[in-house]
Amino acid sequence: MFTRARIPLSLATARKSFALAAILATFACLGVNSIPAGETDTIDFDRDVRPILSNHCFQCHGPDEARRKGKLRLDTADGTFGTGESGEHAVVPRDPAASELYLRITTTDPDSRMPPAKTGKILKSEEIHRIKMWIESGASYKRHWAFDPPKPVDIPKTRRADWTRNTIDAFILDRLEKEGLEPSPEADKTTLLRRLSLDLIGLPPTIAEVDAFLADTSADAYEKQVDRLLASPHYGERWGRVWLDAARYADSDGFEKDKPRDAWFYRDWVVAALNRDTPYNQFIIEQLAGDLLENPTQDQIVATGYLRNSMINEEGGVDPEQFRMEAMFDRMDAIGKGILGLTIQCAQCHSHKYDPIGQDDYYRMFAFLNNCAEANVRVYTAEEDRTRVGLLQRIDAINAAWKADHPDWKSRIAEWEKRIAADRTVWTVIRPVVDDISNGGQKYLLLDDGSILAQGYAPTKHKVKLTVRVDRPRVEGFRLELLLDANLPAGGPGRSIDGTCALTEFQVESAPANAPEKRAPVKFQAALADVNPIETELDSIYNDRSNRRRTTGPIPLAIDGKDETAWGVDVGAGRRNQPREAIFLAEKPIENAEGTILTIYLAQNHGGWNSDDNQTNNLGRFRLSITEHADPLIVPVSPRIRSI
Repeated sequence: MFTRARIPLSLATARKSFALAAILATFACLGVNSIPAGETDTIDFDRDVRPILSNHCFQCHGPDEARRKGKLRLDTADGTFGTGESGEHAVVPRDPAASELYLRITTTDPDSRMPPAKTGKILKSEEIHRIKMWIESGASYKRHWAFDPPKPVDIPKTRRADWTRNTIDAFILDRLEKEGLEPSPEADKTTLLRRLSLDLIGLPPTIAEVDAFLADTSADAYEKQVDRLLASPHYGERWGRVWLDAARYADSDGFEKDKPRDAWFYRDWVVAALNRDTPYNQFIIEQLAGDLLENPTQDQIVATGYLRNSMINEEGGVDPEQFRMEAMFDRMDAIGKGILGLTIQCAQCHSHKYDPIGQDDYYRMFAFLNNCAEANVRVYTAEEDRTRVGLLQRIDAINAAWKADHPDWKSRIAEWEKRIAADRTVWTVIRPVVDDISNGGQKYLLLDDGSILAQGYAPTKHKVKLTVRVDRPRVEGFRLELLLDANLPAGGPGRSIDGTCALTEFQVESAPANAPEKRAPVKFQAALADVNPIETELDSIYNDRSNRRRTTGPIPLAIDGKDETAWGVDVGAGRRNQPREAIFLAEKPIENAEGTILTIYLAQNHGGWNSDDNQTNNLGRFRLSITEHADPLIVPVSPRIRSI
């Protein structure tokens, strides 16, 4: 390492002088003790010096802080021109004799010599000479070559100046002349148009287009064809494919199920962005942060589909958090390759001695993306949006008319909320343990507020088992809250593409805490809910091979003992994605002085991605509570006026 040996100053100075004299003598014997005029100008740091430092120095004086010796770092300019633990400058431009780096690689003192003998690394005389030349020439320390801006170069002089029509032609012809080759004959107009058309729109020209080009004898005939093709909608389709490949676009999820997904909104956005000549900076901003712009449009939100093209693994055994991390790493890889032009995935595990992006940089950028919810956002076609806007305008008009007819509505609502708060049943949230064998492959994650979030694979049929011990001596009723979550489609509360769900059966078994083997089913006298949609029949192909009809509807269907019926929450667009609440009243109180073990079953037979009716699906986020109240009230989760 570069820490100075602890020896008297006079002896250290003597050794340094002796080492320098010995090296100069060695160079004299090799015929390299003086640098020919102009030779230092040919030294290139990336080509001549960085490889030497990388192969012989970076292991102990590189990016790995845990292995760094002498507090000296040579893989950065600041470290190279700074001081290590010894306080000596590693490199002093134009002064090898004052540069500790040079003195250490030339000394004959085995205790100070670099690289240390124990490493087995030996610098060749020409490598030492190259470092000396580099220091004498000013020790230019370049950034990674990828970040050096292009420099203008002289246009080559060619013998056939009449052949060139632009500067690119000059470079091509110069190389051909150096190789003793002649340019190919100029393409005829038909061939030229075919090449141009395939390049710009990916389609060959029609016969009529060829005929029109052949008949056009104007000086700008070719330019007019370029303009025509650039104005074609096929231009965005042709070149959009290139970007979509970099964005990992696909119309299915990948992995073993590879089920279809609706991602074509993003595909169409890319095509349209190219066709309307979106500036590249805006093109990138909208794809990385379109949803964070002020008052983002639907198009800007759709653009963030760039970050949503990762493969989706919904296999039953997948861990949602593990897959989320894999998707995050894939997004980082896409940003690196597609936008930065860098392969940054190495920094996921370590800082590479050559790569300009280290682990710290990688995970700083990673943190920007790691705060995003995973759910799909609801978007609309132009026709759907017109219908939606019309409905919202009608709703606003009805609400405005109602408020005009009831000018005291604010005070009445406040009084109602006050009365409800006073009469509201006291509920105790329970935190049951999920039996993983019963989850059908779906993962249930317990959140801080006692609610449970469903993630990962969504099985078509399953009955999840939840167990909890409660110390209350008496239980009269159960409450099931369906909650919204940013990680659910359209916010939830269910897992369908519209955020809806259905509960097939709500079942409970109870046992005394001191006699868990005495488990018995709980019978319900009634079920209440804040939403009770009209019964809707669903024809099941996948879920019911006998082709019986499945039904969703009001809450009593969740305690009727039938696998074909379920409580549904889909009450139509505009009111689907709201918190919902259901209460189940026990026929007899559950009474155990020592506490009770409750086993709750949530049967969900109306969902799954391969169901023919994906508008139902499984519960997305829910919370369970119990009460000792003999007559529980059913009120909205948060009192509010709902749009009609």
